[in-house]
Amino acid sequence: MIRSILLPIADLPLATSARDTAFWLARKDGCRIHALALIDVKAFEIPIMGTPDGFMPSVVTPPIQESQTLLDDMTAMAKERLEQFVRECGAQGIPCSTDIKTGIPGEIIARQAVAHDIVVLSRSGYSHGAQAEGRVDPLVPHAIRGSIRPVLVSGQRFNGEVRNVLVAFDGSVHAARALTVAAELGARPGVQCTVATIASSEELGSELLAPAEAYLYHHGLTPKKQVVIGNKPSELICGLVESARADILVMGAYGHSPIREMLFGSTTERVLSHCGCTVILQS
Repeated sequence: MIRSILLPIADLPLATSARDTAFWLARKDGCRIHALALIDVKAFEIPIMGTPDGFMPSVVTPPIQESQTLLDDMTAMAKERLEQFVRECGAQGIPCSTDIKTGIPGEIIARQAVAHDIVVLSRSGYSHGAQAEGRVDPLVPHAIRGSIRPVLVSGQRFNGEVRNVLVAFDGSVHAARALTVAAELGARPGVQCTVATIASSEELGSELLAPAEAYLYHHGLTPKKQVVIGNKPSELICGLVESARADILVMGAYGHSPIREMLFGSTTERVLSHCGCTVILQS
């Protein structure tokens, strides 16, 4: 049951989608949002050109006075964003709390997530370095890997309601953990839930889906079932999202070892990069 939502605040237009999705999740009795402003310690580092022998460091820390001035400015901006968020929550009738944390953003989110039921992230707006349009912020994969709670990565836009939830189930431990949040969302009024898998045959796919169907059934849902024959999970999952017109995709995250992901790529990151809908991931 979702009682508390952790919402790290981003500062680009895409943050609007994350905020609106968090509001949708919070529109139930007893649910609140904890807004978190992140101040990245890397903002206090100045890149420099090292010497050919590598003697000089690639970054240096500015003088204490300059660092304090930068910290004061960033804290003031964070307070402004949080005050605006509190006003928006008040207009929605949603209880909220706020906090400002300085450090390494991914590690902060991982620690803070323990106190909440779900983390809601924007696709972009946390890292200050230039990014290509449509790219997922580098913080997002870091937060997903480190969070003990499911992480919702907002879609490119939120239309104000959720009608279709698609659960991509591969039989992994991560996917099994994701069923908890799938059951929570699928039980909401007006929401249709579909559980799907990628397999080499209909028989194997049905066998793989059986425990996921049973779990959802035990939580009061009667999900649709779909087996897709193939061996390219990320492409097929994105195709399912489009054909089912899914508002939210729920799936396990980073089910393979880092070495395998480095060599062959990650289904999780391919889906995040190519699927425009909201995705909830459980590592």
